[in-house]
Amino acid sequence: MLYKITKKEASAAKIPHHIFNLNVILTHLAMSKVALELGHGSPLNFIMIPIISIMVISYLYFKSQQKAQEDSWFVAAHWTLAWRRGRMLIISYVVAITIFVVVTLIGSLLGGGMMMNDFSTDGSSTPIHEKITMFLSAVIIFFTLLVLFLQEGISVYDAGKGIIDPSITKYIPRNENSNEVLAENEYSTKSDKENQ
Repeated sequence: MLYKITKKEASAAKIPHHIFNLNVILTHLAMSKVALELGHGSPLNFIMIPIISIMVISYLYFKSQQKAQEDSWFVAAHWTLAWRRGRMLIISYVVAITIFVVVTLIGSLLGGGMMMNDFSTDGSSTPIHEKITMFLSAVIIFFTLLVLFLQEGISVYDAGKGIIDPSITKYIPRNENSNEVLAENEYSTKSDKENQ
């Protein structure tokens, strides 16, 4: 839906999506590289990444609650949208960590199995099921991040144009003070609506 907004509202509505994408870039890309290099591939070093990311997502949640009370409906709706997408990222963390823990537990209970060289100077090796599980967990999070990053990029554009998906009203209902609807879909304009 296309809403009537001011330039200030357009700028304010972009902020949660920028925060979300900065979280993706700085936390998941930059910190993952540091964790790989400093931790020599140990999964324990990666635990800080979801912790920091969840802190950012929590900020989005609390700010969305605050914006719902203080700011325009359109701005609050975009903060809520960014928070809802953050929930999807948290769910992907839970799925990935659950898979990793379950497979690691099963592997340690059964014992034995094939080993894989860690390519470290001390010649250590790791059970292959642990390496495969780490890879699978990383793939789940990577694809979730990729989809959410693209959606958030589109939302930055939409926020600047006064557009948001009408289904957000399930999570932040409209009231008499909400922004005026200009068109039923984002491809219509006010002049198109008047000409009909």
